[in-house]
Amino acid sequence: MLENIFVYVEKNKTENVLKYGMKLSEFANKILNINDSTKHGIEAYLAPKDNLELYENENYSCLRISTKDLKINIFNRVCENTELINNFFVNIEDYTIGEFEEPIALIMSSILPESIFSYNKIIDLPLIVENSKEFYYSKAVSNMLDSGNFSNYELYQMLLIVGEQKKLFTKDDTIPKLKIYTDRINGKKYTKKSNF
Repeated sequence: MLENIFVYVEKNKTENVLKYGMKLSEFANKILNINDSTKHGIEAYLAPKDNLELYENENYSCLRISTKDLKINIFNRVCENTELINNFFVNIEDYTIGEFEEPIALIMSSILPESIFSYNKIIDLPLIVENSKEFYYSKAVSNMLDSGNFSNYELYQMLLIVGEQKKLFTKDDTIPKLKIYTDRINGKKYTKKSNF
């Protein structure tokens, strides 16, 4: 289970939040309609960099919140405002890291000051993941490969095509039935044999 999640507050409110806590009625900033009921809560993140905009914003402070004794659900922001949100809204105890593409925590209770800590970007408790979305993609690709439905050959072919589309590779197809892809940065060459 996630022991800590992260909330951003305006810097001028940080001292009061650390001293007095966060009342749900005052800090609720997210409303979701789940299974025909309305859920109000404080939006939080599984990792500080899950909201890179606020992470880099000098006007906001990142606070680490202990999840102990709090009512928290996790939802997938990708499914927000769709009928699918009902399938992507779980209690924090039932959430597995990497299960949702854009996991957001919804704290549905007031937070006492003893559960709130100023997050130190340089030295703090170790993070389970640096960025939830990147971890989701890594886990999903790994699961797809482990399923046996895709081979390394197929993945290799797809990466060559995507690399060419992103202009990371140049393509030389002057030799019949052979394409050479060259990485623009390091000069590494990759071959792709063709049957035509």
